[in-house]
Amino acid sequence: MLKISTVFIGSIATAFLLLPIAAQAQSVADILKKVDQSGNSVSAKMEVSQTVTTPSGDTRTFKMMSYSSGGQEKGLTEYLAPAQVRGMKILTLNDGDDIWTYFPRTNRVRKIASSARNRRVQGSDFTYDDMATGKMAENWKGKVAGTEKINGVTCYKLQLVPTASGPKSYSRSTVWIDKAKNTMLRVEYYDLDGDKLKRLDISGYKKIKGIQIPMQYTMTNLTDGGTTVMKVLKVAINVEIDPGLFTEAGLSK
Repeated sequence: MLKISTVFIGSIATAFLLLPIAAQAQSVADILKKVDQSGNSVSAKMEVSQTVTTPSGDTRTFKMMSYSSGGQEKGLTEYLAPAQVRGMKILTLNDGDDIWTYFPRTNRVRKIASSARNRRVQGSDFTYDDMATGKMAENWKGKVAGTEKINGVTCYKLQLVPTASGPKSYSRSTVWIDKAKNTMLRVEYYDLDGDKLKRLDISGYKKIKGIQIPMQYTMTNLTDGGTTVMKVLKVAINVEIDPGLFTEAGLSK
């Protein structure tokens, strides 16, 4: 009887120790799914300005149109200004797994290789990987590291690593999620050597047709001090968008 009781007690103790791990893993998955649900629309069309400030203080401003379909499954960014980059396009498909670019000066469509996804886009602090956001629940996994306040808002603090389908430019990230609204407020990115590289602050959320839309993204390069601010100037949610925009052939039209 003593042996049976010992085995039984040992089994209970093992189950008790494993329970928090399983519960925590499920908790992260649930949090990330809620983030996706709160921010993903059937379709979206946005006019965006992007101001790049170099470490020396020089600035350059771009204007773009951004289109998305199926949440973040398909995306297209087209540069409108300045004239030197007008007509450049970035197409992302399959939740960001595939990225193409189009340059009007050469009239060439090029697929971005995995090794090039960490390159800056037009000298900004956003890389091609950053432009191909995809769904959080599919691209990241990890653990809840506790709660913390960002600008007075109580957030889940998550320690995440990329999944096989996640970004190739980062080894891990720390993410702060508004507990009440299921929105991302801050992301810190670590490079492939494990050093802190960039910080993304997301602000100005507006709820449009039930979807939480951030109106400003500020990416700070923590290695050189440069910043890139993206502001949403106009937005339309769940509108009809020509599916031909989200094709490789459509890039050069």
